[in-house]
Amino acid sequence: MGSVVARILSLTRRRLFYILVVASMVLWGGPCVLPVFFHDRYLLSGLLSIFCSQGMKPFTTVIPGQEGFAWARAFGCGGMPSSHAAVAAALATSLGMDYGWTSPFFQIAAVMGGIVIYDAVTLRRIVGEHSRLLKEMVREKTKSCPLFGEMVGHTLPEASVGVLIGVLCAVLVVWR
Repeated sequence: MGSVVARILSLTRRRLFYILVVASMVLWGGPCVLPVFFHDRYLLSGLLSIFCSQGMKPFTTVIPGQEGFAWARAFGCGGMPSSHAAVAAALATSLGMDYGWTSPFFQIAAVMGGIVIYDAVTLRRIVGEHSRLLKEMVREKTKSCPLFGEMVGHTLPEASVGVLIGVLCAVLVVWR
């Protein structure tokens, strides 16, 4: 019984679990859930920017000692481009295009998006560096190394490309 609970908890930590939950919601809810995703421009622009930015990560990441594409990077955090920045920019841009650039909706989305991007470039980047250092320290002491996520944050170019992808996705969805 304890191993089943441990297995379920380890499964919930994987992004694949969340993808399966959303897919099952769509399949279970059917026509009731689909209009929410496909008729709301703001959700659609955010989802499109996530899929575009996460879909680019295997092609922009090179892992030493591994040939071909890094397909595992499509479900990971960090790296080029920033999906956090893409979603924040897509939401702010789509709200700005619909309600105007001086509307309170755009201003709230822009401020919150700025906080998300600032957090991804500063705090989460530092957490990734600390994780890398901890991994090296543990590896020196023991042969086994626990799973530390090293690529957590983003550099400024990664966040900038994410913002560009988000703006382009929002323009594509709103002007369709």
